[in-house]
Amino acid sequence: MERLDALCVRESNGKSYFTKIGAAFPNRDGKGWSILLDAVPASIDGQYKIMLREPLPKDGDRQQSQQRSQNSAPADEYDDWGR
Repeated sequence: MERLDALCVRESNGKSYFTKIGAAFPNRDGKGWSILLDAVPASIDGQYKIMLREPLPKDGDRQQSQQRSQNSAPADEYDDWGR
């Protein structure tokens, strides 16, 4: 895996909204990841939550991405923050 997107998740009216705030790259020695942020998420109950996910496909693969997202689990199934 070359990189992961760093996302901030906001919940509103029962829906999840994702904002890309940076990216994570594996370290050259293969031991861990480095996270580069372009923005910092807002604090929720004194914690800063950043979700790392595989990047979405480029525009040419958007239809495939939409099919995959319809078949995928809700965002909170991936959310194990604080558990």
